[in-house]
Amino acid sequence: MLKEKLLEQLHGLRGSLLCGVSGGADSMALLSLLIDLRDAGRISVTACHVNHALRGEESDADEAFVLEYCRTHDVPLHAFRLTPPENPGEDWARNARYDAFAQAMALTGADALVLAHHRDDQAETVLEHLLRGSGLDGLCGMRRESTRMNMRIVRPLLDIPRETLTEYLVQQGIAWRDDATNAQDDYFRNRVRHTLLPLMEELSRGASRHIANAAALLAEDADVLNAQAGAWVDSHPGNYIPVETAACQPVGLKSRILRIWVRRETGVTLDQERTRALMALLDAPAGSAETLPGGRRCCRGTRYLHLPDETVQPLPEHCVTGTGTYPMGGVTITVGRSRDHFGDGSTSQEMPADMLVGAQIRTRRPGDWIRPFGMDGRQSLQDYFVNRRIDEPFRDRVPLVCRGSEVLFVCGVGAGAIPRWTPEAGNMRIEVSGVIPWKQEKGTRE
Repeated sequence: MLKEKLLEQLHGLRGSLLCGVSGGADSMALLSLLIDLRDAGRISVTACHVNHALRGEESDADEAFVLEYCRTHDVPLHAFRLTPPENPGEDWARNARYDAFAQAMALTGADALVLAHHRDDQAETVLEHLLRGSGLDGLCGMRRESTRMNMRIVRPLLDIPRETLTEYLVQQGIAWRDDATNAQDDYFRNRVRHTLLPLMEELSRGASRHIANAAALLAEDADVLNAQAGAWVDSHPGNYIPVETAACQPVGLKSRILRIWVRRETGVTLDQERTRALMALLDAPAGSAETLPGGRRCCRGTRYLHLPDETVQPLPEHCVTGTGTYPMGGVTITVGRSRDHFGDGSTSQEMPADMLVGAQIRTRRPGDWIRPFGMDGRQSLQDYFVNRRIDEPFRDRVPLVCRGSEVLFVCGVGAGAIPRWTPEAGNMRIEVSGVIPWKQEKGTRE
């Protein structure tokens, strides 16, 4: 039976579900099937209807129809009535609808949002993306499972053609509402539906099915690339990535690395234009930057590409009173007894105890200066950072050992004017551990 065939598409659904219901044939078929699963004790279901208020009385009649059906079948309903802007379009309607779904998800605590997109919707989506110049991800169309606005979205009918859902409703005697605007060609999507797809069906019977199958095959390839790019980002956690290793990746992988990295760090999804701009930033001079949607900046440093976070709290300050451990964000400064070796001058350094005790461990302040070890004269800490190619976004996170405004040791970089090491000097040892992306590799010295 047709009903059993459709229920097979929903076999993996469990838990508390929110169903988007417009009142049209597709969503009414889905809601009916979900009610069967609920009555079988497999799920709980709540409906969500969004009245976009674009068709006056017809929109209100759709809402009343959904309300009555849900009341009759004992389905809780969250209905939203929107106020459209002066010139609403497809993008506004779609975004506003998902905003309403997100509110309903928060109110119900549902495990997933279930939508009634079907195979013909998939074919239309792929063609629409193709005509707009989408890349591989766009040509994959809609996924059976995806995430948007932190919502888990399931489309269980994605392999079912529209006519099958209509046939099911007729068999079951279930009414639905037809949106009159779906018959008009005012929207790009409708022109694809009414003009392009029928022509393609004439040229190749089963075109919608073939397009949907192609999207499924492309999705398999996209999943492999996304997994590789995601693993690369996993191996470089944080709001900075190394330019050299990112830039040498194949173009198709590099673009995904940047999109995944930006999305994880900022929540922003990059379009093609922004992705290309960030790819160009990898080859741009240090100091170059691009502004992302939402105002976050991406900066090109000497060795890293950065997404500086201005909301990060300042690091603490410590006074060295003796041996001990001093946390500075992701870096730990340990002050201990001498190991009878001067250290590497970057992540370990020994100096006389009477110089170290009473010093401050902190980050930079205006007026800080340093007399680099082994050099004559002094320079501002800013110039020191520039000379040693420390990327600007790191400079407020670099721990310093200071007495007043004089910097004695820049953790991970180098020492200031401290006496040359001798075993008789009564030394104490500083050791730096943790995440030190600005670390300067250097040889030992006497």
